[in-house]
Amino acid sequence: MKKITSAANPSGDHQNTSQEMLRSVVTQLQARIPSAPSAVLETQEPDIDLNELRAAIDELPELNATKVVALHRRIVNGDYKVDSERLAAKLIELESSLDSE
Repeated sequence: MKKITSAANPSGDHQNTSQEMLRSVVTQLQARIPSAPSAVLETQEPDIDLNELRAAIDELPELNATKVVALHRRIVNGDYKVDSERLAAKLIELESSLDSE
């Protein structure tokens, strides 16, 4: 299972991040379940293949929660500025790589 690396964080932000990632994986797996009447879905937990869930979790990228929290704080404080020229160059680079495939 992928690890979320973090410095000691008493606020539990890395735990929330883990829960959000797992929720996302479960939601994706639930979307693959054949459609059923909504009443059935509301009253019964869907069967989820635990091996498939573990494989999906293992595919998640490793996160550095300390960096994520620091970036979040910079955005909230208005200290994070987007370098629009660098962003545009990266988008052009990505688009070029997609065209060559």
